[in-house]
Amino acid sequence: MTMNNYLEEIFSLKGQIAIVTGGAMGIGKGIALSLAKAGAIVLIADIVKPEEAKSTMNELKEIIPACSYMQIDLRNISQLSSLPQKAIDQYGDLNILVNNAGIFKYRPMMDMDESMWDNTVDLNLKSAAFLSREFAKVMEVKGHGARIINITSIDAIKPVAWNLSHYDSSKAALRMFTRSFAKEVASLGILVNDIAPGGVNTPGAKTIGGDNPDPKQLKAMEQQTAAFIQMLPIKRFGEPEDIGHAVVFLAGKAASYITGTSIVIDGGMLIM
Repeated sequence: MTMNNYLEEIFSLKGQIAIVTGGAMGIGKGIALSLAKAGAIVLIADIVKPEEAKSTMNELKEIIPACSYMQIDLRNISQLSSLPQKAIDQYGDLNILVNNAGIFKYRPMMDMDESMWDNTVDLNLKSAAFLSREFAKVMEVKGHGARIINITSIDAIKPVAWNLSHYDSSKAALRMFTRSFAKEVASLGILVNDIAPGGVNTPGAKTIGGDNPDPKQLKAMEQQTAAFIQMLPIKRFGEPEDIGHAVVFLAGKAASYITGTSIVIDGGMLIM
């Protein structure tokens, strides 16, 4: 076997069908593009309107024309079963679920309102858990294994920033759900892992201060970010594709003996 044949065997996702939640932009877009480049047909599930996802879909369709988009509010648990079913109906198969959709806004716990807490937990944790359940139900009926990859955060391991108690709690819980659910579905041949990104350049990261951030606070955050990057061992923030590459690894044959664990992609942030 040549080197090229070997790499094709362990990393190719040709013929695989993947769902990526929150795949219209940011980390999700990087994941979706990486999966498509590895050969997978990608179904993006996102709350944004189809026209807002058009740019990402155009890029995906240049790689694999069969890629598609479904607008859905993942916080509506009663609708989640329609997502795996759409993939089966459209493509006749389903192999990979990437629970990437999430929200994060700075808000001190002392100023936290119930709706922000609930919205964060409902999307970051609850939707991922219940969609994983619906995905596993389909895999159980189909009778073959698959991959679930949850996007958590280094804040699930260590609270890196201030005023993110709601976000950190949701991601830490998702990290533990990954391990617990991996035990439950191992007998079905489903591998469940998570990826914990550090700082990544995304549109969402630029709006973390909220819709109407205090100018002084925003400037201070920008200064802190610039100083923080200089402290990183790699001295740069990550790019969405950095996360996408790890997803391709976990989705492929190379990771066939890995379940219930995390891959930290943080440029060395946790060893600072």
